[in-house]
Amino acid sequence: MKIPEIISRIPKGAVLVMHASFKACKDEGISPEEMLQMLMAQLGEEGTLMLPTFTYNYADIWAVKPYHTQETPGIENGILSETFRQMPVVLRSGNPTYSVAAWGKYAELLTKGSDDNAGLGHKSSYENANKLGAKILLFHVGNNRNSMLHYAEVASNIPYNDIPFRECWGREALTIAGRMKLNGEFPACSEEFSKFDDIFVKEGFAEKLGNSGFLIDSSSMVEYICKEISVTADIMLCKDFTCEPCTVRRQRLAQKGFLAKMRYR
Repeated sequence: MKIPEIISRIPKGAVLVMHASFKACKDEGISPEEMLQMLMAQLGEEGTLMLPTFTYNYADIWAVKPYHTQETPGIENGILSETFRQMPVVLRSGNPTYSVAAWGKYAELLTKGSDDNAGLGHKSSYENANKLGAKILLFHVGNNRNSMLHYAEVASNIPYNDIPFRECWGREALTIAGRMKLNGEFPACSEEFSKFDDIFVKEGFAEKLGNSGFLIDSSSMVEYICKEISVTADIMLCKDFTCEPCTVRRQRLAQKGFLAKMRYR
């Protein structure tokens, strides 16, 4: 599916959260700037566009530099995100670990209206986007890049979100104002999320866009994940025993009796 057709599927006036890989589009003759302008035109004056500009400025990472809202580039978010971040009409949040860039009607709410010390959970840009009824566009990526699924983990109240991706990174972030204490909710591994690619389509709240990705209704997805976690507590955790966060989180669930409770329900 080509870029213009994908964009035509996005509802006018939507709040759109996009995770993207632009590499697959080199042959279409459309630049990142042109694609972003096409998205904005489709969304219109009532619409909003949000992309991740994550920097992971955890204070105890070796040689980490302080986060600066205007200057710090994102890390591995893709060229669309980095291009978008630098556009003069775009706002960026002050979150030193999981910042976002946003344009449109609700851009200020999604950036300045979200807590800077939040992860991807409560009072974060992702929670605000979900409350606004966001659509999620996964452009040439799958659900293992869908950060709203980390919000769903927090929304489910499963008792492992205080366990970080890497304990050695610390529980504070580094900003130009100094060290910032984070709110204690940490997103971690997302490798297991790929299994939801076809499941979400079958459940009816995601549309498969040919081989180009997915368009997902955020609130329906979050509701579905919360229900699934209530049945299978470790459904979001990968099974690689070398994965630090998933191993430690599964141990927590076992200690609290969640795995046995689910097994014998």
